[in-house]
Amino acid sequence: MIAKVAVDMRAKPVDRLYDYIIPDHVSVEVGSCVEIPFGQRVITGYVLALIDEDGSSGDSHPLRPIVRALTAEASSLHPEMMGVMAFLKDRYLCTWGAALQTVLPPMTRAKASARYVLSEHADEGQLDAALFSYIKRYKGITKKTLIDKFGITKRQLDMWVAQDVLQLDIRHTARLGKKRISSHEHAVTREEQLESALPLSIAQEEAYQQLSVALHEGKMRTFVLHGVTGSGKTEVYLQAIECALQAGHTALMLVPEIALTAQMTTRFRRRFGQRIAVLHSRLSDRERYEEWNRIVRKEADVVVGARSAIFAPLSHVGLIIIDEEHEQTYKQESDPRYVVREVAEWRAKYHRAVVVLGSATPSLETMYRVERERYTLLTLPDRIGARPLAEVQVVDMRAEFRKGLHSLFSEPLKLSLEQVLEREEQAILFLNRRGYTTILLCRDCGAAATCPDCDLSLTLHKVQGASVLRCHFCGHMEPLPTHCVNCGSTRIRQFGAGTQKVEQALVEQFSGVRVIRMDVDTTGTKGAHERMLGEFERGEADVLLGTQMIAKGLDFGRVTLVGVVAADTSLHIPDFRAAERTFQLLVQVAGRAGRHDLPGKVVIQTFSPDHYAIMAAQKHDYAQFFVTEMAARKAMQYPPYTEITQFLIAHDTEQVALQTAQTLHEALLSELSLQKDVRIFAAVPASVPRLRGVYRYQITVLYPSFMRVKEGLSRAYQTVLGSATFHATIVVDVNAQMLF
Repeated sequence: MIAKVAVDMRAKPVDRLYDYIIPDHVSVEVGSCVEIPFGQRVITGYVLALIDEDGSSGDSHPLRPIVRALTAEASSLHPEMMGVMAFLKDRYLCTWGAALQTVLPPMTRAKASARYVLSEHADEGQLDAALFSYIKRYKGITKKTLIDKFGITKRQLDMWVAQDVLQLDIRHTARLGKKRISSHEHAVTREEQLESALPLSIAQEEAYQQLSVALHEGKMRTFVLHGVTGSGKTEVYLQAIECALQAGHTALMLVPEIALTAQMTTRFRRRFGQRIAVLHSRLSDRERYEEWNRIVRKEADVVVGARSAIFAPLSHVGLIIIDEEHEQTYKQESDPRYVVREVAEWRAKYHRAVVVLGSATPSLETMYRVERERYTLLTLPDRIGARPLAEVQVVDMRAEFRKGLHSLFSEPLKLSLEQVLEREEQAILFLNRRGYTTILLCRDCGAAATCPDCDLSLTLHKVQGASVLRCHFCGHMEPLPTHCVNCGSTRIRQFGAGTQKVEQALVEQFSGVRVIRMDVDTTGTKGAHERMLGEFERGEADVLLGTQMIAKGLDFGRVTLVGVVAADTSLHIPDFRAAERTFQLLVQVAGRAGRHDLPGKVVIQTFSPDHYAIMAAQKHDYAQFFVTEMAARKAMQYPPYTEITQFLIAHDTEQVALQTAQTLHEALLSELSLQKDVRIFAAVPASVPRLRGVYRYQITVLYPSFMRVKEGLSRAYQTVLGSATFHATIVVDVNAQMLF
């Protein structure tokens, strides 16, 4: 028997299945994790097929045998995950290695320790008596010790292995570190009274009943739960999960931000207790490994997690829920660049399960599929208890400036904050820009402070009282300059505001205000999200200030004011989705106000008050925004009427990057130019032309059907990759979600 093995390596040159002989003493099956000789090394691979062969690999090299199989349950691939791997490779044009590493359980790729041990046939006559005694005494010997201590050559070592005198023993060392008990582990081990389901509104009941019927039909179906903020989508999720569990299924609940995981997990544990497992990137290696194995052992049948939890090893999946389905965090931005919804639908087809896409602001692609009757729409048009949506006031910052008011807080926002503090209520301030100020500009020559390795402006940060400039892409840092490096002028001024500056302004303008700032700079440590949100929920702060991580999903009863400091930060970026993302962010953050008994108010500060995205957000009018934006997309033939694949070509020499990009463009034209309705844009510098010292070009391809262009895209891609002329890195992003 011959095993066809995918190696645990992402590199394109090794992107194929390798044939290995299965020795009589090695027992493997499809999905087995095996140790294999690969060049001069022994590496890990996975058996994806078994075939009957004559022992020839079809070339001049004889087949080599598998060293051994790893038998731990967590080390093997389930048949479903092998199907997911094939889907990832086919859909996103990634390597077997990239697909493999995406679906692998944690800890299976731990550091391997290789030692040579005596075979059962070895005797002292075949080895030097001192070497034989040493290996027997220490139950093995490393290659380094063989060479350094005993002077054994590689040729002699290979001969002993071939003669079955020595055998290579690979043992995986799990680098777990010290055991740390997290808050969710306490919740697992503590016996507590579970909460009962809440009564449903008429709209909730109707949505639940449709999901219940679908869960018992045993057919793959996708539903869109479109509910305004505060309409009770989570309770529908909870009761649908209970229905799935009663029917003998498992369930998967995905949230877009780690910040949301804590609140969602707490609510789910109150309902399902120890049946919950949690998977997200902020867990330690040990925690992820333990949670993964709880799922494998069927100790948990409900999984709550962020993007990568879509690969949780649940069996008999009945329900997959993607909350805030419109969020761009559901698109993986490293290879393979998968879309969570697409992976969820693949798994749902495999299990004949139900998919629920929930949002107050569904993506245009999702609602387009509703219009085409591919998805079924469920609506929750009102908040629970008929509570009104928050009143939204749009402040024209141009008028504020004309009046000579240059504060970060307009008069309406300042007055509203004062009233909230007087009433001892809470406010959320949203600004999707971290740091202190966003640009440092010379007023004499106009030169901006830029990163030496990236074509990007440096952002001013306050670090332990000192002012430093920092690049948000590569991490470069330098002191705040006193003179312009271009002309020597001292007339250097700071423009734009980040969350640090807003925090300082709050403390200076509102006496005694307590502020919690949540952004990438403050939430980098383990448990920071949970700690900060817990403090705010307990009333230990008056204002929660942050970036988009606080804009959705959070539910605090005493928040009566939401202030959007600058609504334009995402509106004018060079991306056709800018208006959609701005509308979604504004509606989502506005939905944090007045969710319980206290009425809410929202103040949006903008320099573009007449933009249709701003106007629709003020009215909470999804329908109007959808109609307007879809008309613009149709006129330009942008998604959802088409799909986009983008190629990014990068090299540390600009000419090599450009030449490779031009060659790839020619290959794409050769493959696809005759296809109807396919647009292939010329190679142009990426929106960030240089990043970390690497020059970047991009090619964008628009098409109505991926199946029609898949082979052409792949052939052009492989042709240029296989060329010995070019050595640039080429990244392919199928169904690209961000073009800047």
